[in-house]
Amino acid sequence: MILYFTADLMSTSRVQGPANAQGIALKVIGSKKGLLESINDETIALIVDLNPPARDAISTIQEAKAQHPELRVLVHGPHVQVDLLAQAKEAGADVLTNGQFHQKVGTILTQLAAG
Repeated sequence: MILYFTADLMSTSRVQGPANAQGIALKVIGSKKGLLESINDETIALIVDLNPPARDAISTIQEAKAQHPELRVLVHGPHVQVDLLAQAKEAGADVLTNGQFHQKVGTILTQLAAG
């Protein structure tokens, strides 16, 4: 299962549709606590949306990686948020801009699901 940490309904629909079409299990979670409690042996990747109103995104990535060092984490966010994207990368995530992510979301999901 891929977990998607976002509070943005538009991002949710842009990711859920391709996931459903490809038969990829995707669970959308809007709270840090809910996300950290949901990571288990079936979790193959975590996608984090850095778009406002993203809350606690960097600390969530840090805690998820501390608890599950092998977990693949991918973030996407506004290209103008250079510092935030850099912080996510420092926390151990692969980083894409929103444009990069949404342009290839189907391919990205397939790659994450394949491991």
